[in-house]
Amino acid sequence: MKHKKHIFALMSMILSAGFLFGCNGVDEDEPDPSEEPSEQREDNAQ
Repeated sequence: MKHKKHIFALMSMILSAGFLFGCNGVDEDEPDPSEEPSEQREDNAQ
């Protein structure tokens, strides 16, 4: 019975770490949608 509790605790910690580090939802490659592309900024400035 004690062995099952240790395995349950270990699995819970792994799941919790996955939620903390894996679900940030930010993709570093995509540009920020609130910023205008630089080409459009130059055209609007003229």
